[in-house]
Amino acid sequence: MQIERCTKVTKCDFIGCNNLADYSFSTKGLIKRELAFCEDCLKGMYQEIAKLQVPKGTNSHFKLRPKIKKETK
Repeated sequence: MQIERCTKVTKCDFIGCNNLADYSFSTKGLIKRELAFCEDCLKGMYQEIAKLQVPKGTNSHFKLRPKIKKETK
């Protein structure tokens, strides 16, 4: 899957949006055609996905464990 800049002049695929598409989403054959989005719809979709999928922090090897922190004080 990848998102690229649109090379062709197409309309945004969201229902009710009459803007021209700026980006296209391709699944490389899983969906019959590419989906096209304008910048506003892509930002709105990003915000809605961010509500569902929150990135988790990594466990850093450089952080001191709580037990070690108490001993050094």
